[in-house]
Amino acid sequence: MLALESILKTRLQALPALTAWVVRGGTDLVDRRPLPAAEIACEGAAVTGSQASGAKVEPSWTVTLVVRRSDEAAGQLDTAFAAVIGSLHNFTPAQVSGHYWSALALKRVEAPQFGDEGVAGIAMTFSTGAAYLASRA
Repeated sequence: MLALESILKTRLQALPALTAWVVRGGTDLVDRRPLPAAEIACEGAAVTGSQASGAKVEPSWTVTLVVRRSDEAAGQLDTAFAAVIGSLHNFTPAQVSGHYWSALALKRVEAPQFGDEGVAGIAMTFSTGAAYLASRA
């Protein structure tokens, strides 16, 4: 499930709208201060089916866009927001780590945040799903 992070990160790094952005995953060991940034993180997973043969796991992946507050901040966020949705909504990761993932679907957009430290951001959450089969050992 967590191997999806690198797939999503690579996909976002290829977007022309994010060329000047730092795209980083939640598991990356990096300085998180450089902006503008797109941060990808797994926010947990629902288990939508569980039986003796296996379980259907549906992780939620949040992409948080953060920029420095300025006269251009709203435009920067809007452009990146549209590009991320266009790239990830309905994107099918296919097989990752031995699991076939369903197409990502946009599930939620958070209210924009405006921090006292001079940053502005917005987060959107996508979900996907795959079956995890039980071992017969």
